[in-house]
Amino acid sequence: MPRDSCTTIKSVGSPVTHHTRSIAQGAWMKDPLGIMGTETIFVVKSYASQNVVEEFENIEKLKAGVTRKTYTLPYQWDGTGTVVYGKYLYYNRANTYYIVKYNFLTNSVEAQITLSGYTPRQIYYQWGGSSGVDMAVDEQGLWVLWGNTADSKRLYASKIDGDVVVHTYALATEQMNTMGNAFVACGVIYCIDTYNTNPTTINFAYDTKTGNQWNPNIQFRNQYGYNSMVDYNPREKVLYAWDQKHLVTYSLTWN
Repeated sequence: MPRDSCTTIKSVGSPVTHHTRSIAQGAWMKDPLGIMGTETIFVVKSYASQNVVEEFENIEKLKAGVTRKTYTLPYQWDGTGTVVYGKYLYYNRANTYYIVKYNFLTNSVEAQITLSGYTPRQIYYQWGGSSGVDMAVDEQGLWVLWGNTADSKRLYASKIDGDVVVHTYALATEQMNTMGNAFVACGVIYCIDTYNTNPTTINFAYDTKTGNQWNPNIQFRNQYGYNSMVDYNPREKVLYAWDQKHLVTYSLTWN
């Protein structure tokens, strides 16, 4: 979707539960570009001391526990902010300021992107979990949301293009450690008030194109009380989340 045809989110639907795993925290996703298959699902378990990514052919295979492939990464990750974008997996290398770009097709690391200004394991979302680096994808491409300890723990959003951070936005009023989670859709950064209250609200939005910020006051349900991952899929126009072992999605309506 071209940026100029994007709008802002009006409401978030109730969560739809697709599967339950044994681990409270994690991330699950599809490739929004469809290069790895439009139905292929990737699962990243836990937020630390892990380096194995599971691939499933589709949601039915995920529910049946039939793994198509596993990838053993050369480095462990921090947090649940991992994303798939095309043939690549992007994640925060454990206890570093590097974003690893891993090629699924060659099973190799193609780049390690330096996130200047980030101090590892110093600031996180409310739920903790070494979540100080949160990758995101929208219609404009690849983003990273991160907390800056040198700037009053404010949430920063950096746009990545060609393995380089090309622009960084500082959210003047938002501290990462005070929010439950955040995601990017249509160039707008949305912040969720809490990770465990049900319901909570999306209580802050920042448009990276115009610089406008506002409180959209959108209800958001943490159905199971421990939402450790919320990400937007621009191909499907839905949110993916991992809420206390439950893999859920949220539909969106737009203004």
